[in-house]
Amino acid sequence: MDFVAIDFETANRQPSSACQLAAVVIRNSEIVEEHCWLIRPPRMYFSPINISIHGIRPENVVEALTMEGVWTELQSLIDGQVIVAHNARFDIGVLVHSLAAYDIACPNLEFSCTRVLAKATWPGKSAYGLKPLGQWLGIDFKHHDALEDARCCASIALAVERTNTQSQLTELETVLRISRGHFRHSQIVGPRMLGRRGRSSTPSGRTNSDRWGFPVKQPRRPVGGIDPSAVVAAAANELPLSRKRIVMLGPMRGLDMPATIELITRLGAIAQPTINSQTDYVVACGTTLDEASQLVCTALAAAPVAAGTSQAAGIRLLSERQFAALLPAGKASIG
Repeated sequence: MDFVAIDFETANRQPSSACQLAAVVIRNSEIVEEHCWLIRPPRMYFSPINISIHGIRPENVVEALTMEGVWTELQSLIDGQVIVAHNARFDIGVLVHSLAAYDIACPNLEFSCTRVLAKATWPGKSAYGLKPLGQWLGIDFKHHDALEDARCCASIALAVERTNTQSQLTELETVLRISRGHFRHSQIVGPRMLGRRGRSSTPSGRTNSDRWGFPVKQPRRPVGGIDPSAVVAAAANELPLSRKRIVMLGPMRGLDMPATIELITRLGAIAQPTINSQTDYVVACGTTLDEASQLVCTALAAAPVAAGTSQAAGIRLLSERQFAALLPAGKASIG
């Protein structure tokens, strides 16, 4: 098989915040080239949760190329090639948005996804994430390092090839009844396992279109979200978060990070970039309370503690839903 396996790491939840990229070139089912770049994102905001995942910090990318500079090298590698990634729609989305941040039009792309390939090849497994699949296949790699993840992705694709004894990716997709993903006309369409009559199947096994391909119902709307104007209007002249020092581990649903910070500031809060002994609330947007608790412990571990006191005693960990319940009209806005 011939393809290029890629993997991105991002600085925060914004798809344009690429901070690391790797590309592994496969020719005749062998790795022939490997490339890895640190990337300076357009905004140098690195969320604590993303740092805890991949370990990349702003100081690591200060001297790095922007995506505009990386593209001059990457384009020659992927030109005319099929891209393969794990959860490929995410990585293609990061590529498209990271280029758009520099007014670079992404060319038409074709891509496949090792998660979809694996599900079609080895049905019935309990997990199809990159780490459990890599462990199951005996692939030794460091998860959330872009080059290590791209190598693992390539290895999974080659294991799928060996299992199905198909030498070309197109033949493999045909045998497994998988439609290849593509980016065209500013739209990303991900790879899908095909259901009956060649139509893409939804997780429920039903399609949202009739036998002529016309939609029969509207797709589901995204669940919930915060309406800042409704929250501020409900607060009237009160400041429900007055003088509360708050660390947001990510943006609230339906908002980006600047809008989230603006909202809590308008409600009287003091937005803190990092956790310290003066923090009142740590809000686990985009992460779990267990992961947030670990971040609190790590942040306070190196700080001096007065004898007989506990720095974490005054810090309250809140899920996004719990935090929204504190806001005027917030509980009604979150789904």
